Amino acid sequence: MDEQKQNWLGKARDYKAYSLVLFALSAFLYIGTLIPNAIDGTKRPLVLGVVFVLMLASIFFSHRSNVYVRKLEDDV
Repeated sequence: MDEQKQNWLGKARDYKAYSLVLFALSAFLYIGTLIPNAIDGTKRPLVLGVVFVLMLASIFFSHRSNVYVRKLEDDV
């Protein structure tokens, strides 16, 4: 593999890892909102907003990973 393909493969793997970490973090935070008395009622909308942003970031990084995988497949 040439240097550019190695770079794309590395980026695809990194973006997939970022996506999985952000998804796991958002899942744990969301589960925390379901536990009674774990989070104050005033902070719950803030935590749900953070969960939403983390999920959007996870989707973004997953999409970027797929872009680089498609680039690799098109070059082969």
